[in-house]
Amino acid sequence: MTDVTHLNYWQIAAGAFGRDYTRDFIRYGLAFVGGEKQIAAMNKVAMNDRIILKYGMKMLAVGRVVEREGRHKGEGDKEWLRDFDGWDLRAYCHVEWHVLETPQSPKGLVYGAINRVHKQPLKDIAEQVLSTVPAQELLDLEPSPTRLVDDQEILRFLIQQGLRPSAAEDLTATFNRIRLLAQYYYDLGEWQDLREHETRTFLVIPLLLALGWAEQQIKIELPVGSRRRADVACFPKPYVKSKDECVLIIETKGFTQGLDYARDQAEQYATHFPTTQSVVVTNGYCYKAFAKQEDGSFADRPSAYLNLLSPRDKYPLDPDNVAGCLEVLRLLSPMSYT
Repeated sequence: MTDVTHLNYWQIAAGAFGRDYTRDFIRYGLAFVGGEKQIAAMNKVAMNDRIILKYGMKMLAVGRVVEREGRHKGEGDKEWLRDFDGWDLRAYCHVEWHVLETPQSPKGLVYGAINRVHKQPLKDIAEQVLSTVPAQELLDLEPSPTRLVDDQEILRFLIQQGLRPSAAEDLTATFNRIRLLAQYYYDLGEWQDLREHETRTFLVIPLLLALGWAEQQIKIELPVGSRRRADVACFPKPYVKSKDECVLIIETKGFTQGLDYARDQAEQYATHFPTTQSVVVTNGYCYKAFAKQEDGSFADRPSAYLNLLSPRDKYPLDPDNVAGCLEVLRLLSPMSYT
């Protein structure tokens, strides 16, 4: 029996609004974090430490840190954690999770990505869960590796799709400007101040223009119904109140928001425009694209994923089913809708 008097207890958040990592924590038997302060805390996690998994102020599971393949934690060696929908969550530990059937709201939980637990009642609850709830035994295989795609490969692909070769230089310069600004925003860390209006203006619209859309084909905050507005709507020809010809809808989000829930919002807008062929959600540098299916709906799983800071041939979190940067850029290009 483990001597719990010398163990550390931790509480770890499974993401935030729009960024729910609960399923991935549990199915891969991991807990992972990003950010220098959080990584420093993860590096202190030891074998047999207890981990309380929470989302908001709800306790979802309790785990025990375990060893797999000779190690109980690591940093930077799992490629797919380096681009978790744009977030670098490179520090992790292996966990044997005991998942609650119904989430609980015990006293003592606090906000934050990873925190030490000091209150004895919360420690007692964790031990009770470990002793009464069966462990999650079957784990999914982690995503397979993906390949970086350089700008020359991107340009060759887009030229084959119909991009004018003379536009290649401008597109390359736009990529560089977006990356510099997006990296500045990311490193700044004050993401709550970076709202969707800025990501749309400084990151998204410049990319659309460089891909060949004319300003006359783009409507920003296009009214949808009586109260809502689509962030960006693209048309195959100059817009003159011909809303039924919309082909592409883009929902933009700020840096603090994830892309998990934005897809539903974009699809709701698309129902007002039957000719919409693709919906895209983005925070300005990461893009999830959803192409219309034969039955007229948009699948829950994205068709393709692009991180402009690290373009890859497939979606790092689901490489077996979701395409990568080239397909997103194709769906963002006006050549696809002519």
